[in-house]
Amino acid sequence: MDYDLVGMKVLIVEDIPDNAELIHKILKRLGLNIAVAGDGEEALEKIPEFHPDVILLDVGLPGINGFEVCQRLKQDPSYKDIPVIFLTAFSDSSDIAKGFQLGGIDYITKPYRKEEVFIRITNQLRLINEHRKLLVKSFSFKTIMEQIPDLVFQLDPDRKITFASPAFKSLGYSPEDLEGQLIDSLVTEGDKESLVSQLPSKKADSLIVRDMKIRFISEKENNPLYSLDAFGIWDISHDMVFESDAKKKFLGSFCIGTCPA
Repeated sequence: MDYDLVGMKVLIVEDIPDNAELIHKILKRLGLNIAVAGDGEEALEKIPEFHPDVILLDVGLPGINGFEVCQRLKQDPSYKDIPVIFLTAFSDSSDIAKGFQLGGIDYITKPYRKEEVFIRITNQLRLINEHRKLLVKSFSFKTIMEQIPDLVFQLDPDRKITFASPAFKSLGYSPEDLEGQLIDSLVTEGDKESLVSQLPSKKADSLIVRDMKIRFISEKENNPLYSLDAFGIWDISHDMVFESDAKKKFLGSFCIGTCPA
C-alpha cells in the first residue's frame, strides 16, 4: 500500500453500477476515500460536498454527458483544477481529443483493464500528492525567508539574480523586481571588482567564499557594510568539482549577506 495516497478522494461518475463497482474494487487496496455518482447531475451535486482529488468521469452518461460535466467544472474557479480522467467506450481519436480540449488530463477505455485503471489513476494521485508537497515546502521556505534579516539571494552563471529574499526591502528593493538583474548593479562602484573576482565561477577555482566585504547601493543614508558568504553550485557533488575529467556544469552561486549589528 502507498501510504502517501491513503485517504485521498476519488469520485467515480459511472451510470453502470457493475462498472463503478469494478473500479472501486481495483482501487480498494490503496485505502482511498471513494464516492460514486450515477449521472452528471448527481456528480455536480456531490463535488462541492465531497471535494474529490480526482474525478473519473464517464463520457456516455444519461442526461448531462461527461463532456458537459467537465466543461461546467472547468468554468468554475472552485473546481477547475480538479483533475478529470475520462472513462470512455469510444476509440475515435476525435472524442479523445475533445476530452483533452475540455480540460481532461487522461482517459481510460472500456472494457476496463485492471492494470491500466490502477496505473493511470495512481499516477495522477501521486502527481497531485507531490505537487502538494512542493507547495508546502515553498510555503515553508517563504515563511522562513520572511523572518531572516540577512540578504539571501541566488545567482545564475552570469551573476544575474534568480532569487532574492524579502530582506532586500530594507535596502529599498522589491525582491521580485531584482530577478534578472546583475548583482554587480546593486554593489557600490568600489566593491564591484572585488565581487566579480571572488564569486565562485565556472572555472571552479573556488567552491566557497567567506566574509567578503560588500556595500550594496541603498536608499539609506548610512550604507551598511555586509559580510557576504557565497557557495558555488554545480550539477555534480562538490568533491568531484576539481576532477579534471568530470563532466560538470556550473549552475551559479547561493549567497548570504549579513549586516553586523
